[in-house]
Amino acid sequence: MAAPAAGIQSSGKLGAADTCPVANQTAPTQTSYLPNITKTLGGPTGWVTPFIVQNTGTIGTTLEVSFYKFSDGSCVARRTVSVLAPGTSFADVPNNDPDLPGDAQFSVVVKSFGSTIVSVVNEQAGTGARAEALSYNGISSGATTVSLPNIVRRFFGFHTPFIIQNLGTASTTATATFRPFAGGASVQVVRTIAPGQSQFVEPNVESVLIDGTQYAVTVTATQPVAVVVNTHNDDASVEKPVAYATDGIAAGAESIYGPYAAKNANDAGFAGTTSTIVVQNLGSAAATPTIAFRQLGGGTLTTFTGPSVASAAAWVFDPRYQNGVAGGTLCGAGASPGCFADGEYSFSVSASGANLTAAVNVISPSTAMGYIALAQASQKFFLPNVTRTLGGTTGWTTPILLQSVTARSASVEWRRFSDGQLMVAAANDKLFAALAEAIGLPELPADPRFATNPDRVAHREELAQILADR
Repeated sequence: MAAPAAGIQSSGKLGAADTCPVANQTAPTQTSYLPNITKTLGGPTGWVTPFIVQNTGTIGTTLEVSFYKFSDGSCVARRTVSVLAPGTSFADVPNNDPDLPGDAQFSVVVKSFGSTIVSVVNEQAGTGARAEALSYNGISSGATTVSLPNIVRRFFGFHTPFIIQNLGTASTTATATFRPFAGGASVQVVRTIAPGQSQFVEPNVESVLIDGTQYAVTVTATQPVAVVVNTHNDDASVEKPVAYATDGIAAGAESIYGPYAAKNANDAGFAGTTSTIVVQNLGSAAATPTIAFRQLGGGTLTTFTGPSVASAAAWVFDPRYQNGVAGGTLCGAGASPGCFADGEYSFSVSASGANLTAAVNVISPSTAMGYIALAQASQKFFLPNVTRTLGGTTGWTTPILLQSVTARSASVEWRRFSDGQLMVAAANDKLFAALAEAIGLPELPADPRFATNPDRVAHREELAQILADR
């Protein structure tokens, strides 16, 4: 993925002093914070983090992108990206940026002047069988309390370094409080962070933490902060290293939603895929969560009631075991009391009057991904980076899962990176008819060129031109 060259002005110098040009003093329309950006971190095949910024508004916008060193918080480079059109995305690959030093980590602040934006960061390292890839969302606003439901130290090979970025205007002391899942005393780790700067916490090197332990973590600070968690199983002895990333959580909800969970499923050819769901109680009182699963494509709800979860503590549901109790009685392949059948599901978690969040870990013997359950349903979502066989037949492909809360239909719109060309998709004939009605062309489904999905594929260029003209 190459970053576009046109419309970009770059200025930056290396060194401890902050020598970037003066930032735009106008109030931005929106700001996106990227706590962990790297260039060849660890060597030529080390960590690199391409990031993508999408204009989600209705008018063009100008971006100001500032890079700050982890080591001392100084600004290394500040760039301007002009005239990013509505709906389109801008990509930056730090390995291709001559104004950034190699083998380095940065925090990045992206300011948009003119329109709203969203962003995503792809973290990549290694080659061949040792390749790893993670992804996290840029953060639009910070909080003085951020929750991390699942932090581990040498837990079945996994560890979870997390990065804290100070989004405020003054230096802050960030305190991470670790609460063991199994109970017992909490411990704390403290970092002092300059404005705009990031610092990391690596559980494997913190002497107050215990090997083989899961923790629910709460990060508090006097300035707003953002947090990204990187989960790795990548020791040198691991044949196929895996990793994934999630954002820290600033707010929960009484009901939260997970579009994807699996139990011994064949996920796009990866057999044995299973999801553990870690529910954290963000409220001030104990809560008893209920978790409900429905197979992808529809079906009967299967509901489980969890234990009482103390304030700031977490509970793990593992679908491989009866009633989700890890280490208990293993479930079979079919449905039985306390078990649902092997397969792929969506889920929701709720507790009356509570404030909940959840981290979802989706793991197979050779792959891993993770995400944070959604605290709020919406009529529209923006996806800055969606690909189809990018790099060849075995290249990057990004399936999209839609979970309905009350919706009966949905449409998907793409814009190509290369030229911003609009594309719209409807998943079946019924949705295509609804789309045609919505855009004022109810006669389209009756056109023999567009009557069925194979017809629309065969005549996609004609259909794309009709939709673009709307």
